[in-house]
Amino acid sequence: MRGKGSNAGFPRRSIFRTRPNPPGALEWPRDLAGGCARATAIGANRLLVENYTGILELTDTRVRLATGQGPMTVTGRGLALCEARRGALIVKGALQRVDLPCEGGDAP
Repeated sequence: MRGKGSNAGFPRRSIFRTRPNPPGALEWPRDLAGGCARATAIGANRLLVENYTGILELTDTRVRLATGQGPMTVTGRGLALCEARRGALIVKGALQRVDLPCEGGDAP
């Protein structure tokens, strides 16, 4: 019989010393930390856009917003701003397409 703490013949190791922290384990996601634009569909006819920096174009068929990564474009019919405040707004209407900027700011 082996002594206490011998792990039945297996070498003694600590998982804390042998495994590094996973990458980004204690970091906030970029969209929550701020700076990244985020679009959230609310039902079929509303879109919540957060972290935009300005309105570039506003028509009843297209809304273009400036973001830190590049322009975001929302297309559809009967588009209007339902609510707007600093950093967040709601676009309502018959939404057809949302073009988000690429991470690097360059179009694909």
